[in-house]
Amino acid sequence: MSPENEEHYPDEDAGLDDEAFEKMDFNVDEEYKPEPLVPKGTYHGVITKVIPKFAKFCLIWDVCLHDNGGFMNDGSTPIDGAHVYFRNWLPKPGDEREMTKSGRNTKRQSKINMLKAFEEELGIDMSTPQIMATAIAEAQWVGIEVSAEVEVDEWQGRFRNSINRMKKSTMFASESSSVPNDDVPF
Repeated sequence: MSPENEEHYPDEDAGLDDEAFEKMDFNVDEEYKPEPLVPKGTYHGVITKVIPKFAKFCLIWDVCLHDNGGFMNDGSTPIDGAHVYFRNWLPKPGDEREMTKSGRNTKRQSKINMLKAFEEELGIDMSTPQIMATAIAEAQWVGIEVSAEVEVDEWQGRFRNSINRMKKSTMFASESSSVPNDDVPF
C-alpha cells in the first residue's frame, strides 16, 4: 500500500508532542458553568420555527423570547433572545385503546382535546395532519407573537426550560382593534 492510499487512524498521532495538543489550554473542573435558565414565569415571544417530528407523533414549537427585559438565573445572560420550546403530542395508533392516568378519556381523546385548546389559544387551524403539514411547509405559523408560560423542569438529571402553555399575545395587538381616538368607550 502506498503512503498516499494509507488509511489514517486517529490514535497514531496521539501523544504530547503533537502541535495541536500543545495549543490546548482548558480545565473542565475550573471552567464548567451550567447553562443559564430563564426563571419560571410568563414571557413574550415569537414563533420562529415549527419542527415536525411525525415519526414521534409530535410538533416542536421554537419560540424566541423578546421585549421582556431581565436576566436568566446567572444574573448576566439576557432573557431576550433565548429560545424555549413547546411540544404538541399528536394522536398515534393505539391511543384509542389506552386510557389516560385519570381514566376519564382515552389518550387519543385527550390529545385531540389538547390540540383543540391549543389551536383556539393561538387562533390557528390544526384540524388534520394535512392542514398541519401545509402550514408547516408554508411557514404559516412562523411570526405569531405569543405569551409563553416558561417553566424549569428536570430531564435525565439536568435542568432545562420548556413552555408549559402558550397563547396568542395581545402585547402587539393591531391598532385597528383599538377604539378610535374620537370615540369615547363609555
